[in-house]
Amino acid sequence: MKIENSELEAFVAVAELGSFQKAADKLHLTQPGLSRRIQKLEQALGVELFHRTTRSVVLTGVGRQFLPMARQQMSQLGTMLSSIREIAEKRFGKVRLASIPTVVNRVLPAVLRRYADKYPQVGVQIFDGNHDFVLGQVRAGLAEFGISLDPGDDEDLIFEPLLADRYVLAMHREHEWASRESVSLRDLCNARLVIGGRDSGNRLLLELLLGQESISLRWFYEVEHISCVVALVDAGLGCAIVPSLAVSAHFAPNIRTVPIADPEVQRSIGIVKHRQVSMSSIAADLCELLRGSID
Repeated sequence: MKIENSELEAFVAVAELGSFQKAADKLHLTQPGLSRRIQKLEQALGVELFHRTTRSVVLTGVGRQFLPMARQQMSQLGTMLSSIREIAEKRFGKVRLASIPTVVNRVLPAVLRRYADKYPQVGVQIFDGNHDFVLGQVRAGLAEFGISLDPGDDEDLIFEPLLADRYVLAMHREHEWASRESVSLRDLCNARLVIGGRDSGNRLLLELLLGQESISLRWFYEVEHISCVVALVDAGLGCAIVPSLAVSAHFAPNIRTVPIADPEVQRSIGIVKHRQVSMSSIAADLCELLRGSID
């Protein structure tokens, strides 16, 4: 006795909808095509599954008993197919993520080493860019998830915090403040400062904070990328208010960092996901490794 899954699917659809026409529409079949599937199933089983009239379709007693069996069989097949897809995906798949460069430099390498041990055939494509770039990649579905700052109230995105990154004042090791335990934002009113570009999420956060505190600072040097900020500070051209991770991500032997206090400033870095888009299992596993790396 050979029973096709398509026949079980047709039977369950008719039983649940109580109509051959509605079931045919749901399965994108013609009504005669659907009827043939039901007839083949009944012939294979040697029983009648439906009482048919011109106005209604009702399950027979045997049909009522067979319905849960058919549902179970379809569910088991669906689970099996899903498992096979997952196995194939983990063997030869690819994960696409977007991240701010600081995390790429300081957090991802160790995580990716562990991930490669677990899934040696899975590739990882990383789109690295500033905060707005990361959000755009996730929002457009080009990246399965992002690692960046909190996007705030965004109808498309969900944020899961991973770590708090405190802001520090980076300065040359021979600077007069290099031995201090901390500095306040007001201490910096007359300092020679280096700042990143206006597209930087760090720049936006800092300017919002300065506005709240009614503090005005003067920028002597402005560059686009944090690596350039660190290079100018390392050369002794000025100080910079930067996240702690950003400094440690770049080799700068002459830099000393002092925490910002009064007020303490920090940014939240975490996983950014799209509300309406599900991640693949291999992407979810990479997220889980990221969470474990922060604990």
